[in-house]
Amino acid sequence: MIITISPSSIETLQSCPTAYNFSSILRLRPIEEDTSRMDRGTLFHKLLAMHYKLLMNEDESTKLTINQINLTIVAAAREMTRNDEFPHEMVEECIENYGLYSQFYQSDNWKPVAVETPFSVVLFESEELKIILEGIMDLIVEIPGMKFPVDHKTTERAEYKPTILNNQFMAYCYATGSKNFVKNEVGFQKSYGADKRFHRHMMSYTEDILEEWKNQVVFDIMKTIG
Repeated sequence: MIITISPSSIETLQSCPTAYNFSSILRLRPIEEDTSRMDRGTLFHKLLAMHYKLLMNEDESTKLTINQINLTIVAAAREMTRNDEFPHEMVEECIENYGLYSQFYQSDNWKPVAVETPFSVVLFESEELKIILEGIMDLIVEIPGMKFPVDHKTTERAEYKPTILNNQFMAYCYATGSKNFVKNEVGFQKSYGADKRFHRHMMSYTEDILEEWKNQVVFDIMKTIG
């Protein structure tokens, strides 16, 4: 038996094993309208993916300045409106926030090395059962002496420090072999300036904590499937 699990399905597994069994083991899905194409978070993730892909280009003959990158992304975002991928108001709001984000972090020391990277790692394997952790990471960056995964999170709430014992954070660290993870928080609070909208929270884990996390996930799956 082969079971694939994602960070979000681990959350379901631990909060409601019955729902996990229905969705991930029996593959049952609720009948509901797909609204992901209209989601602001999805759109802003697209803009950040383009931003960091363009920053990855180190060819001096084709490398863009930050202003050229901004213009390229604004043009691409407005093309999404013309193609009816996202409503005009949402696109313009995301363009404005992206401009603030780009300016706020224009001097940071992040060097992007991978964008929207799929991963697949085996958590457990025996003759009867194989458990595979799969997902897609928003970003992997390097800074002097460190390489770590990043996940972008959009929010309208005030800044809050995330819980360190988070399945997504630990899953990304386990999959990459990194002991560090950054939550890249992007706020859409209209009354806030850039310094209050944008926050980066780094979480760090020991090998023992990540191994304990993996073992707990495997135990929870085995318990659920009987």
